[in-house]
Amino acid sequence: AFIPNMAKPGTIEYDNIPVAGADEMLSQQGKLYGDVFLRANLIIFPDPAMADLSNGMREAGTQFLKKQLEKHPECVGEAFVIPSDTKEDVEKLLIHPNIRGFKCYHVTANRQGKTFDADIGEYLPESAWQVADERGLCITLHMVKKQALADPGNLDYIQKMARKYPNAKLILAHAARSFAAWTAMESVKKLKDYPNVLFDIAAVCESPSIFEVIRQAGPQRVMWGSDYPVSLMRGKCISIADSFLWLYKEQLELCASNTEFDADLVGMEGLLAFQQAAYMLNLSRAE
Repeated sequence: AFIPNMAKPGTIEYDNIPVAGADEMLSQQGKLYGDVFLRANLIIFPDPAMADLSNGMREAGTQFLKKQLEKHPECVGEAFVIPSDTKEDVEKLLIHPNIRGFKCYHVTANRQGKTFDADIGEYLPESAWQVADERGLCITLHMVKKQALADPGNLDYIQKMARKYPNAKLILAHAARSFAAWTAMESVKKLKDYPNVLFDIAAVCESPSIFEVIRQAGPQRVMWGSDYPVSLMRGKCISIADSFLWLYKEQLELCASNTEFDADLVGMEGLLAFQQAAYMLNLSRAE
């Protein structure tokens, strides 16, 4: 997690998220997953300041990623793209053979007001699609807007670009950002016939959306994701009506009648949610 600017005193990031490399991540995550070998996809923590190329922060992040991949050749990584990137700019990010994709984030959208309302095209340049399609690379997308995949604009964009660039692999983070489970329940089936659209289930702490994503897309298009270092925070994300709420250790302990209550790790809540979905789907061990 390369965090040059976002973590400020008094924020959750500052108090909970370390500036860490692959060594720290593999060591800390190993405590959650036991003897499972971790071949990680290393993604730079997004920072809105990276949209300004003059400050050198995006370049520093890319170089940081390169150093981590040199130390851990078993891992892969994704470089951070910004809205102004041309095709040449994107190609220049591929400074190590294990950089196998691109990460975008809404905080770099060039708009006034909340970027949570941004269209995908405002923060994911088409140039990243072009390079990914030519080279068979991935794009990890954390979409925004309240309705997530159920938003007509988001769904239309994903369908259109997946058809236009069939050799690019689009990973919809957080089970298509279905922290509010209902947003995936009806919409995910509309991506069933798009083999280059995949899903990770990072930091999803409830089983319904994980269940539906696996049911519609199949196990081969769904991947485990930890969302490190968020996975090491204590708390849980829950669906409430048509929205969702992150409850952290302090809020959960206030609600607990048992004074011995101790909030679990987000990573463990995600494992439990996946386990529930696997049971309900009757997945085989191989699946």
